[in-house]
Amino acid sequence: MGYRRVLSFGWARRDTLAVVVIALTVSFLVGAAVLGVALGDQTTTIAAEYETSYGIYETPQDSSSSTALTLTLAETTLDGQQVPVVGIPRDASALTVRGETISLPTPERGALAAAAYQGPESRLQSDASGETVSIRSRQSNSFIPDSWYVTDPATAASFDHATQVTIRSVDGRAATPLLSALEFFVRGAGELVRLLRLATVAAGILVAVTIYSVVQITVRERRPDIAVLRSTGATPRQVLQLFALRAVTLTAVGTAVGYGFGLILVRVVVNAAIYGGLPTSLSAQISQPVLSVLVPAVVLFLVVGGLSGLLAAYKGATQEPAALAKPARQTADADTSRFAGLLETCSSFLKTRLLGWEALVPTASTLTVFMCALLLLTAVAGAVGPASDTDGQTITQPDAPHPIASNVPVVYADALRSQEAAASPEILLFEVYEGDPIVARGVNFSAYRELSGVQITEGSAPNQRYEAVIGADLARSSDLSPGETVVIGGSTTASVARFNITGTFTGTGIQDDQLLVSIPAAREMGNIRDDSVHFVRTRGLDRETAATSTLVATSARLRNVNNRTGVSVAVTNLGLSEATREFEIKLGSTVRKRSVTVGSQQSTRVFVPFDETPSGTHTLAVGEITKNVSVGGPNGESDNLSGLSISAPRTAPTNSTPAVRVSHGDTPVANATISLGAQTVTTNDRGLARLALNSTGNATLVATSNGERETTTVTVRDDAVRALTLDATVSPDAPSIFTRPKATVRAWNPWAETVQSSLRVTGPSVEKKRPVTVESGETATVRARLPRRPAGSYTVEATTTAGQRVTATYTVQGDDRLGAALAQSGRYTGGGGITQAIQVAFGNIEVLVLAVVALLSVMTVGSTTAAFTRAVHTTKREIGIRRATGASPWAILTDVIVDTLKIGTTATVLAGVIAFGVVSGLLSVGELRVFGVVLEPVITPTAVVAALVGGVALAVISATLATAGMVRKMPASLLVDRHIPVPEGSGERRDA
Repeated sequence: MGYRRVLSFGWARRDTLAVVVIALTVSFLVGAAVLGVALGDQTTTIAAEYETSYGIYETPQDSSSSTALTLTLAETTLDGQQVPVVGIPRDASALTVRGETISLPTPERGALAAAAYQGPESRLQSDASGETVSIRSRQSNSFIPDSWYVTDPATAASFDHATQVTIRSVDGRAATPLLSALEFFVRGAGELVRLLRLATVAAGILVAVTIYSVVQITVRERRPDIAVLRSTGATPRQVLQLFALRAVTLTAVGTAVGYGFGLILVRVVVNAAIYGGLPTSLSAQISQPVLSVLVPAVVLFLVVGGLSGLLAAYKGATQEPAALAKPARQTADADTSRFAGLLETCSSFLKTRLLGWEALVPTASTLTVFMCALLLLTAVAGAVGPASDTDGQTITQPDAPHPIASNVPVVYADALRSQEAAASPEILLFEVYEGDPIVARGVNFSAYRELSGVQITEGSAPNQRYEAVIGADLARSSDLSPGETVVIGGSTTASVARFNITGTFTGTGIQDDQLLVSIPAAREMGNIRDDSVHFVRTRGLDRETAATSTLVATSARLRNVNNRTGVSVAVTNLGLSEATREFEIKLGSTVRKRSVTVGSQQSTRVFVPFDETPSGTHTLAVGEITKNVSVGGPNGESDNLSGLSISAPRTAPTNSTPAVRVSHGDTPVANATISLGAQTVTTNDRGLARLALNSTGNATLVATSNGERETTTVTVRDDAVRALTLDATVSPDAPSIFTRPKATVRAWNPWAETVQSSLRVTGPSVEKKRPVTVESGETATVRARLPRRPAGSYTVEATTTAGQRVTATYTVQGDDRLGAALAQSGRYTGGGGITQAIQVAFGNIEVLVLAVVALLSVMTVGSTTAAFTRAVHTTKREIGIRRATGASPWAILTDVIVDTLKIGTTATVLAGVIAFGVVSGLLSVGELRVFGVVLEPVITPTAVVAALVGGVALAVISATLATAGMVRKMPASLLVDRHIPVPEGSGERRDA
């Protein structure tokens, strides 16, 4: 092999190191690009069903197009609440979104109409013109929210804060889409690819350091060969070309190997993630976006490799042949020596035993890349970490493919708070505002603040439906501040929403990158039903009750089915998954067991026979329900009774003869005896009898039947009025948090004349009034459906204009079993909702991070090893002399490690400072933003110490690897300073 071929293609062990380092660098880039682009493609696929061609523009656009719609947005105050007003042209064209034609409500001039308005038509004075407009109801519309008041544009313009927005179809990508989910992911994936291109620059630095170090060692070893070439007529330019070709060859080989290894590694990581139970659908495919990252990267690597080879060989190639023939000096270059001398004068600590300080610059360069990546990883951890705090949990629908498809009852949050656990119901919205993807979140701000610990730093908290607060980072990047308004489209449904920003808040991690809106507004933008949210985040939930079933008994009644006496039990499943529970039903001393299976949030009723139960009053107990019931009523039948009861007016006028009723529950008791002093009467088949009340005072009525006895007291006064007798009940007996119980109020007229009154029924968030006219002996019934409530006790009250009052108390179940319901049903995981969004909607980011961390560490070790190999090689002769004079390999390795601790510590500090400056610069120009999240590093003392220890450890490992092979060589081989090419076939060996 001739000199030229030796210099260009001669192979040594250090060349293998260079190829390995370059291969790892390229495999890192290939793996990150493939996984990163796959992550973006996956999120785009998830959101593909939400594509639309319409955009929203806050400035008036050309409305002459048939696809353009101009709306006038305003607001006014109605009943103390801010309500949105929208002016729609009467000739407005329908919108076609995802193949569905959306017609707009027809406005009426001088009228405001909202589907949510259920009151009588009223009047309202406009804010600006003073014109009086009518308020009325309208039909619901799929595009205009029910809470929006529709009118004509002129009327809308007369109210406060009137602005115009235009909705029109666009050919390209709308800056603010009418339907934002798809565009959010498309733009976020583009940001991710741009970040990967920045990684190419960092990888280029590692390639440059590696090639420079290896080629410089080659130049040092081949100085005699270069001298021969120069003496036989080779010009410096030709020599430089040879070394440039060598550098490009090493880079090309490393790139080819790294490309294949990168694809293999991606498949290994994905398969390992699946085997480990991580839900991922990422795949290793070379697509056009991947090539758009890799092709420029390969070109950059080849160019950087060639230039690094030229730079490393320049001094040796331009020296005179006589100087090249002399042995290489075992010191650093003059410039580096002066730099080392400057350092060594600073402190005796910086004096090294064996290595020179020339390793500082390449080591600092490679560690700078490592530190930059480390800072970005801490930024990711800082963003995701607070949302995935192991002290918190997230409840989502178990069969939902991703969080934006999850529906969880909002009453979960109320019930959790009743257990003194912090709980925040939330809705995720993926928005795009003026071309930038942003994450919006529908929250109850007070609950969100309690759980997340955010603080309002400017302005005030929101308290209206269309008020919002903005995170500090998002406020800076979007140039929005309190007092301004923001108009955005829907997330997963076509809509327009305008929010007044009332304040700026700060939090930790991703919290600062969000827009927080109200849950009702978020439901309109995400097409979420009124009683649901995407997920509930909570903290302080007891998970020790996970073995407890999620089924609860909500009512228990005695029934006679097919001539068999038994208990009918209503069972409800509180959980988000099907569940089974064995219930113990106790009637008196008899116990029966029945296993019941109920679907998610469903109810069923089961009948359990009790054929041998004797007549009489017994205790019935099922689950949390305990009450007294009677078996064997007056007709020999079994009823869900609480014993004999007697009903009479509480007050009665003197000389009146009111009717008195005796019953077992709802069943009248015939032939019962009612006595008042010496006066005795018997009830008819309706359980009624009349008694004369002739004297004032308290009259005690006694009813007896089949050995049962019950009493009641009637106050007799001269001024008493003939009023209705009230009775109130709530069913089921023990409703669950998902049940809407029913209150029933019965107004019975015990008098011999017709009674008119007004009946008022009140309960939790319910008020119902009804005038009633009740004939003698008849009953008027008023029913009211009560809302779902968290676990606890509640009261229903009924009153009349005559002052009669009755109450019924009921207890909602759920608090003692809700922890179990959340722990074993649904998707119940540690961490916040954004964690699941990253895992599922954004793809499995853990796979990408694990691959990046593994490759980055190995790549940095390889590149730093190349730098220390160069430094160790400059001391090759001294190591040979020490070994020849009796120094052990361990003693030499110890000196190298001591020197590396000094050089590595200095390089790590220098790299940290440079990396912080680079990352800060990228942040200032907005390059470190992915999926609406600013990747801002979290600098903590722990992170600083970890980075310092990690950098020094990498340096020590690299120096050990670079030295281990050399100290094991024979001393004689270390004293050889030249490499002489041997003609092929001579049989002689050449030292590599």
